[in-house]
Formats: sequence, structure tokens, C-alpha cells
Amino acid sequence: MNFTAPPRQLRGIALPGLKPLTSLPCDRCVGRSLNLCKPLDDTRLRRLLALGGIRHWKRHETLFRAGDPMASFYKIRKGIVAVSRALDDGRRQIVAVRAPGDCVGYLDNDGKYAFEGEALTDVEACAFDRRGFDAFAADHPDLAAAVSEALSSALKQTGQAMLVLGQLKSTERVAHFLCEIDALYSERHIGGTPLTLHMSRGEIGDYLGLTIETVSRSMGKLKKRGLIGLVGSDGVVVLDGQKLRAVGKVGAAPVSSDVAF
Repeated sequence: MNFTAPPRQLRGIALPGLKPLTSLPCDRCVGRSLNLCKPLDDTRLRRLLALGGIRHWKRHETLFRAGDPMASFYKIRKGIVAVSRALDDGRRQIVAVRAPGDCVGYLDNDGKYAFEGEALTDVEACAFDRRGFDAFAADHPDLAAAVSEALSSALKQTGQAMLVLGQLKSTERVAHFLCEIDALYSERHIGGTPLTLHMSRGEIGDYLGLTIETVSRSMGKLKKRGLIGLVGSDGVVVLDGQKLRAVGKVGAAPVSSDVAF
């Protein structure tokens, strides 16, 4: 009896009469090769996606609030998220700016969100039920190791932020911020030239511990020195990256491109 094997279907290529083997949204996501998703094959990625689903927020909408009971955390697919904490009098400190591939909302305080997440742009993210994720990670050591590595990266970024806020002068902080955002957005393929910050002067001030006026003056000084050009309200052209990094003391406190929570 003659037997002819069916044609082999290549991953991502649809042969006539056959359905594609995968239709994972991860295939077109910049975060596929970063942190939590990096060690997982397609089968385990499907199980991870089953812990939540893809959600969307408009600009300035809140993903999660500090003090609310934790339900899900999120891995950003598209958009920019500011992670912050606010004082009772309304003052706010932005502690991180997260881009596609990063996770937000993972850190908790007694089962409640430790920080607040706000969409700086329209945002699309994968949601993961925290309890379900922890149980899943307990059964997969490589995923647990990826979580540990991401948390370690977050700790290093926190130490860098403390150095910037504690030691750098206002113009140095702004220069460091611009280098940081330029490197992050370039790595995650966000925007182009001019660099769109997606942050107001007030939000930059909340990130750097400066007033709106001080941020504006510092931007003006960097422009006057020929290091940057300003386009509209949140567009920046880096004219001399080497000198901008020198002003921002990036060599003393390297800008990290590691992904983190």
C-alpha cells in the first residue's frame, strides 16, 4: 500500500486547505523576546495568554491605582505608561516610564497595588491574573527566573533614579532624562525624528523632582547650547548626543535598556 505524507506546514505559512499552526498576537509584539515571554514556546504562551487577555486604555486613563486590591498585572504591547505614587496633598512622583515589552502593576503591598499606572498614550497590554500567574510560574522554573531577572533590573533602575534625583542638578537631570527616553524609545521602535516625549513639562517634572518652570528653563538651556532642538510642545531633536550624554552624566550613571516591572 502506498502512503503519501501530507505536505509539511511551515510555521506562519498557510498552505491551501490547511489552517495556520499559530495565530498568536505575540508574533508581532516587540515584547515577544523580552522578560516573561522570552523563555516560553507557543504552547506555554497560549497558557499565559489564557490567564487574562488583551486590554486597551485611552490616553490619561488609569490602568491600576495604588491601594486598590490587586487583580491583574500587565505587559505592554503598545503605548507608554507612567508608574507613580501620589501624596495626600496631590503631589506626585513618577517612578518609572514603561514602554512596549515592559510589565506594570506587578509590585504589591499586602495584596494591593503598590503604585498607580497611567496611560501617557493610548495603550494596549496583555493582562495576567496575578494568582494564576504565580501558580503558573511555580511550575516553570525558566519563567520564574525571568521574573527574578526583571525584578533585579527594576531594582537597578531604582538605584540609578536615586542617583539622578539626589546628585544631578536640574539641567543635568533633564539631559539624563532625554538620553534615557531616546535610548528606550529607539530600542522599542517607538516614533522617530523628532523624538516625541509623550509627556508634558509637568509630567517630566513629576519624574525628575522639578517644577514645570525649571524643566522649561533647562530645556531652553540645552537648546541654547545647541544640544537639542524643540518641536512643538513635546518634540525634541537630539543635535549632539555625545555632549547631551556628557551633560546628563550618562557615563557615571549608565542609561539601562533592560526591561523591568
